[in-house]
Amino acid sequence: MSAFPPSLAHVADAEATHLPLDVGGLFDAHAGWVHRLAQRLTSSSAAADDVVQEVFLLAHRRRGELTDRVGIRTWLYRATVNVARQSYRTGRRYSSAMERAGADQGREGTNPEAALMRHESAVLVRACVASISDAGREVFVLYELERIEGAEIAEILEIPVNTVWSRLRLARVAFREAWRIHAGGAP
Repeated sequence: MSAFPPSLAHVADAEATHLPLDVGGLFDAHAGWVHRLAQRLTSSSAAADDVVQEVFLLAHRRRGELTDRVGIRTWLYRATVNVARQSYRTGRRYSSAMERAGADQGREGTNPEAALMRHESAVLVRACVASISDAGREVFVLYELERIEGAEIAEILEIPVNTVWSRLRLARVAFREAWRIHAGGAP
């Protein structure tokens, strides 16, 4: 059974037969979670948009190299993490406070108080995640927010599994400390 919906089976077929990948189909199937991951890593919707664009441009440039030897989803995770790292290193990591404040617009529903609480919580979580070291943040986001297992995180980040657990432990400590400082209590 293919991991792709029937309408995107051609993506899986290209992967299985070592044909150049249909990047449009790949984008349709994966852009949503790639953007979500990018936003969690960069804490910015605008930076996440740039990361998604770069990831799929990279997939287009390397479509002949992408085969079933490396799972497409794992490759996309790795590419997203690497492009987000590069974005951070070049100073594009943070956007303005106004952009962050507008990130959740349109999802509030009809209860303004609940919407405000969700927004404040989201801003607080983003600030706490942003306070974690680069290496720790990557592991924290992949494990705690994306729910990826440690062995797959090790493969994505190309680090030993024990390093994943060590970084996760330190990242959790940093998150709790940031939460204590910003929210005044335990998460």
